[in-house]
Amino acid sequence: MARILIIEDNPANIELMSFLLNAFGHTPLVASNGARGVAAARGQHPDLVACDVNLPDMSGFAVLSALKAEPALAGVPVLAVTALAMSGDREKLLAAGFDGYISKPIEPEGFVAQLEAFLPAAQPALLLVDDDRFMLGVLGDMLEGQGYRVLGAGSGEEALALLEREPVGVILCDQSMPGMSGTAFLAEAARRHPATVRIMLSGQLDLAEIEAAMDAGVIDGHYAKPAAAGPLRERMALAFRLHARRAGGDV
Repeated sequence: MARILIIEDNPANIELMSFLLNAFGHTPLVASNGARGVAAARGQHPDLVACDVNLPDMSGFAVLSALKAEPALAGVPVLAVTALAMSGDREKLLAAGFDGYISKPIEPEGFVAQLEAFLPAAQPALLLVDDDRFMLGVLGDMLEGQGYRVLGAGSGEEALALLEREPVGVILCDQSMPGMSGTAFLAEAARRHPATVRIMLSGQLDLAEIEAAMDAGVIDGHYAKPAAAGPLRERMALAFRLHARRAGGDV
């Protein structure tokens, strides 16, 4: 689901908006003033920003200008959250560059749906699968901010459940895991989601099982641990290109 940044100085509004977003499966990111909101957007790359127009340190218009000036954030939808009700206010907000607006007080029954209408279409994600939570964190840090979402799962079973609810383009999976091995998980992923690109990242010396899975078409590639950030990012970029061709029926 989406990561939505709320820039709002009223604690009661923050609490209500965060509760509603959590209830619908979204991740709320919160900033209590404009400067913190801009910093949070730069550091956390939200999918959408809901910004109060009247903030204590800088106006919502100034926040909007700062966000749209950032190449990495220019495409993120920014909604004005405002109690303005004068004639022409809506036109003024849209002319300033806001993608839309939400009136205060917000209506709990429709608030999340109003935000969701402005979310970009879900993009395929990279799914990292490793029972070592530290390694998941290291890989996530390497691969965040590359133009795709990064998801993590600690087992093959957890990953299969996640695949049923999230659009995943590329899977990067460890081989040696308790319960379901990497090759067993990727075989099932290939059966259920054939367009995914399935890559093994393993430190094992005995590659017989991995090579057999590659021969069978279960695995699209194998890379050895430890992996350097630069080459791994390049490999993932190539993998997403392959997924796009598969999803389009070209492969």
